[in-house]
Amino acid sequence: MQENKRIWLDLTVAFVLVGLLIFGSLMIYELNFDAMEVELDDELAQRGQEISTERGCVACHTVDGSLGVGPSWRNMFGRTQTLTDGSTVVVDAEYFRESIRFPRRKVVEGYPNVMSPYMMEEEEFEALIAFARRLSQ
Repeated sequence: MQENKRIWLDLTVAFVLVGLLIFGSLMIYELNFDAMEVELDDELAQRGQEISTERGCVACHTVDGSLGVGPSWRNMFGRTQTLTDGSTVVVDAEYFRESIRFPRRKVVEGYPNVMSPYMMEEEEFEALIAFARRLSQ
């Protein structure tokens, strides 16, 4: 009897996990689709848009101003952010680059400290920055 209960418990957990995986995959797809729909007339910003979907940035950072795991890239540049230590920072190219390389140094208040560091070529940084700037115009 105990063995039957264990099987049903295992099956229930498996179904829940598969459901979460499917739901998460659909959400990431939707976020990537939103990022790809942003129309850009700048080649460098378009490359940044591609990088943001290829590298998975849009899984946590929205491009339309809606809430996400991390701060939205919509109207990010030039905005003053309060950090978890109470200090503030103006979002500029230097802060953006530092946040990608060393995301745990300056975490925006209200968001979890979950981003992994990313190492990129300088041209990739420039493209992502151009994309984020376009979203701030």
